[in-house]
Amino acid sequence: MRRLFLTGLLCVLGVCSWAQSADRIMDILNSDTVTYGQASYLAATYLGLVSDEASGGEAMSALIDNGIVKAKYMGDSETAIPLANFCYICCGAWYVVDSISFCTFKNPYYAWKELKAFKYIPSQYTKERIITGPEALNIVTRCIEHHERDSEERRIRDFINEQEKLNEKYK
Repeated sequence: MRRLFLTGLLCVLGVCSWAQSADRIMDILNSDTVTYGQASYLAATYLGLVSDEASGGEAMSALIDNGIVKAKYMGDSETAIPLANFCYICCGAWYVVDSISFCTFKNPYYAWKELKAFKYIPSQYTKERIITGPEALNIVTRCIEHHERDSEERRIRDFINEQEKLNEKYK
């Protein structure tokens, strides 16, 4: 119970650090079901595609217009989102993928399998499961951490490669 509380608290703090609208985050956290609009809002505000005051519909449109997600996998902004589709938004926004299947087909099923493989979602959760606010924020936080860790590793690799090129040039 303590671990669940701490995880929830960390999720709230992590998400609030990049979203100015704490009321919207608290609404999501307190909701029994997350909607397509709320999921889109989390991704679009983090990516800077919409303002903190944007509606769920505006956030969905921004994700679709910027090629983050495909419209055919998105429902109405007020409809509860299945776990697989939520994973699809997360994988598109934070590029949390290592699988050839998701890179090739880019659909919710492979996004769900990818996050399940990373253990970002419990193994017993089905792809049709309607997720709650705390579950959604937990998944988002893990995806952001993954993305930032990968970004840092890429910067270090690029720096090392540049150093090696300079060393070869001045031998």
